[in-house]
Amino acid sequence: MSTWRRFMDVLKAFVRRAGRPRFSFADVFAAGAAAPEISSSYAQSLDMLDNVVRDCLYVSKKYGGIASPTSKHFYASVLFTSLISRAVSLVVLAPHSPWSQKLIEHWDYASAAVIVRTMIEIRAAFHYLCIDECSECEWNCRWNVLNLHDCVSRIRLLSESAIKKAEDLIGLEEQAEELRDRLRTNSHFATLSHQKKLLNGQTAYLYPIEDLLERSGLQKQTYRYLNILFSSAVHGLPMSYYRMDIQERGRGLPSPVESGYTAICLSLAANLLTHTRDEIEALFKDVRMRKVEQP
Repeated sequence: MSTWRRFMDVLKAFVRRAGRPRFSFADVFAAGAAAPEISSSYAQSLDMLDNVVRDCLYVSKKYGGIASPTSKHFYASVLFTSLISRAVSLVVLAPHSPWSQKLIEHWDYASAAVIVRTMIEIRAAFHYLCIDECSECEWNCRWNVLNLHDCVSRIRLLSESAIKKAEDLIGLEEQAEELRDRLRTNSHFATLSHQKKLLNGQTAYLYPIEDLLERSGLQKQTYRYLNILFSSAVHGLPMSYYRMDIQERGRGLPSPVESGYTAICLSLAANLLTHTRDEIEALFKDVRMRKVEQP
């Protein structure tokens, strides 16, 4: 039996033990139907994200079906799509969103923070791999460090699986060694002082992520502030649930703090999307023109 099948069987057994819900939809609606007027700052953030997401979908469709002339173009397409997918999830989740009809308007900035934090990291990867200027040698070094990280992550995942296939692990370990050999012969890699750490395969980038984001337009201090705020929600750390009563947050109900934090998430997501959309336009403009000119 596969690990996934076993997990689903355990989950079904838990659901059976949980029994029938004692809170009807009518009860949920009565408890959560509080709907005061939203603040102007929240409304502005929501409107901005709504507009940017729809425009990014338009841009994605405009450049769809075009063969990628380089690896940069290929990964730009992949990462832009990933960024948009998360942004759609965020705008659907947002209270009072025009993207969804809900039983109640559920306020949950912590879940929004989880989504936006992943968007920050995708934005960093996009700029690092597809926009940031570097030599071909350095780009290959960056790419193979990412490949090694992916390979080692799969080895770690399979190693913890209840059902292991020795041949799969052996194949991945051989692939990891091949990638390490590629890096050892790369002239840019030879100039780095932290080669041992990179060859371990658990570091994805040549540089700290805050440096990548600064190059992409997000100031280090801003990133550090947001990372502390969002990480407390991602990891369920004390700052995410201490002072819930004082600040009137984390209960699914609207409050100035809940609205303010959610607005930060929506505004930041719109900012990340806008920069990435503009860079996609610049990257694919000539490619699309060549396609149009072909007989």
